[in-house]
Amino acid sequence: MKHFLLLVSMALLTTDSSDCLESDLPFCKQVPDWHDELTCYTERKISLVCSWLPVPCAPKTTTYTIILKWDKIPRCFERTTASMSITIERKFIYMNRAVIIWVSANYSHESYVKTKNISIIPSKAEKCAIHSISAHQLSNRLIIKWDAPKKSMQYELQYKEAHSAASEWILVSTANDAVNVTVSNLNSMSSYVIQLRCIPSEDHHCVCVWSKEILVPHKLIDKPRISANETIEINPGKISIFLQWQIAQSRNVIGYYVNIERISNSCNDRLERINVTERRVHLNLSMAYYRFNISAYNEAGESPQITYVVPDFTATVLPGQITAIPQGNNTVVTWTPEYIPKCFVVDWGTGKEDMHTKIITKPMGNFTLDHLQPYKLYKIMVHASDICECESFMRHERTFGVTHFYSVQGVPRTGPATVKISNIMKHSAIVKWTEVPAEDCLGFLQGYRINYTDTMKNLSLAVAVNSSTTCYLLTGLKEKTAYRVQISGVTTAGEGAQSRSQFFTTLKYDKGEFEGIVAALCLGITSTMFFLPIICSLMLRRSRKLCWPTVPDPKNSSAIQEVSRNIPQASQGPTSNLLLQTQTDNDTTSLHVIEEDSKASLKLQPFIEDTEDNSECDAGQSESAGGSPDTCPSLLKISEKAIATEKERVISRMRAPLLSDYTSMEFNQKAMLSLALNLLPLAVHPHMEGKLNNRPGKVEQRTLFTSQDYVKQSQVEFTPTGPTLMEETSLS
Repeated sequence: MKHFLLLVSMALLTTDSSDCLESDLPFCKQVPDWHDELTCYTERKISLVCSWLPVPCAPKTTTYTIILKWDKIPRCFERTTASMSITIERKFIYMNRAVIIWVSANYSHESYVKTKNISIIPSKAEKCAIHSISAHQLSNRLIIKWDAPKKSMQYELQYKEAHSAASEWILVSTANDAVNVTVSNLNSMSSYVIQLRCIPSEDHHCVCVWSKEILVPHKLIDKPRISANETIEINPGKISIFLQWQIAQSRNVIGYYVNIERISNSCNDRLERINVTERRVHLNLSMAYYRFNISAYNEAGESPQITYVVPDFTATVLPGQITAIPQGNNTVVTWTPEYIPKCFVVDWGTGKEDMHTKIITKPMGNFTLDHLQPYKLYKIMVHASDICECESFMRHERTFGVTHFYSVQGVPRTGPATVKISNIMKHSAIVKWTEVPAEDCLGFLQGYRINYTDTMKNLSLAVAVNSSTTCYLLTGLKEKTAYRVQISGVTTAGEGAQSRSQFFTTLKYDKGEFEGIVAALCLGITSTMFFLPIICSLMLRRSRKLCWPTVPDPKNSSAIQEVSRNIPQASQGPTSNLLLQTQTDNDTTSLHVIEEDSKASLKLQPFIEDTEDNSECDAGQSESAGGSPDTCPSLLKISEKAIATEKERVISRMRAPLLSDYTSMEFNQKAMLSLALNLLPLAVHPHMEGKLNNRPGKVEQRTLFTSQDYVKQSQVEFTPTGPTLMEETSLS
């Protein structure tokens, strides 16, 4: 009974062990693509270390449980962890018993997966050691070396690209007893991580375990590239320099070295080095020449350097002024400082690569330069500093003044390299050219001289412009003329060499001028075609009046005036107006001249109108009620024979052609209408003629007219009025 209670108490106290069988895990299964790489070994015989690979695509909440089932011991050891390795203390290990080990991954409360089972004896499961692993990258190759083991052994290598989460391990086998391996065809721009282990065999009683990850950094073979630079003036004598750069292997870079060198370096090659981690630098320096050397570095070493020289900077305001006066072969430089610093630093030379430096510690304001070359442009800078130490110049010096000078001046040895002629017009053209290089001026350039020559007449003209002008408009040129242009520089020593000749020919017409002439010509032709018929018509009328006699105007004819007196307007009643309106298509278009015949005359008999008879008729009409308004009762007895006789007499009158003097068709129409008004009552009431013949009284002359174009007045004869109504016409 006591023994039973002891066993129960031990079971309760043992929380890390329990009875287990692999069959007791119904939900455990193996994942086909889980290369678990479960490995267990003893470390210095005091602990058991086990490691494995994670489950592919496992969530972050996945936990792992390692289970150890000892031989002849029913209880199993279990321990849960969230990492992929575990260390088991010595007190839970049976060193001389065989143990079966596996790991299960817990996805959820009801889903498990497990690794393959491994079996070891802890006392014989020591780790195989690999000593002195070295690796480096050379271009696109990895070279790995290690020390040879005491016993013959074969190794295998795995590698992957560093700094890439998507990269996978690549396995490489080595030859037996090999102590190095080379991997080729790699990305020369990337770094790699490697691991090495032995291949287990029956002759070895140790466990082959992957070594720790070894980073093989990429060797930086590309130099940085300047991507941005800026130089600004921050105060008189001080400038701010900003540099930014790029490098293709930036992910393999740890930091950057920036070496600053003053030109000229009078401090015995003492360089100031700045170590930065960002790809930019910002410094405040004097206006002296400086050279920057920038390189990147990592574990593999340092990359090649890129060199940047601060360009010339023209300050708007400086604390002082410098004067350079040539005196023979020497030049005296003088200045007047605002205050007396501890030292002056004088830089002079013909360029960045030919600069000289002199440190003046005495309180003086002049300096003599000797051994200067003629026709060379020198630049001299004077800096002031309160600390006269080389390593302090860059921090404390300030530029006092800058000037340029020639010890001896000459004329430019070349003209502008490029001369172009553009915008060529009828009387003008634009000339453009490039500046003469400073090294070819041999003196201070005062201006340019433009020579242009008329090639036909060999007439040359010249124009002088200032040195800042590189474009000029030539005017006063002749149209359709060839010119030759040459340009030369001018210094205080005189005019230099001319540029190459450039030829051009002016236009005959300016732009749009020819089009304007054509447009004006077309407009003139159109206007001429439009006004020519009008002008010809006016000229024809004018010539007709000059060449032919004037035809009299019919309205001024005396015959028409006489007729107007003989035919009053009162006699033209409504019937006359109606007939006039119906004769609108009669138009005179010809002139007929009838020769005078003295043998023929026409005598017209007058008609006598008795108003009393008409009144009687009107009275009779009024007395007869309901009678016709057109007849009276006395006329009802007229015989048909009388009516026929009267018609014949009317027709005979109509046949007689009455002639008039220069009468128009319109006048004849009026005359015919007047005749119709007089004959109409007689045709309708023939009995009235008898009464008129027997009725003395007023006699009114009536003239019979027919349609006739212009005739002479002498062919018309009017008969005197008399008591008789009509007489026969006599023909001689």
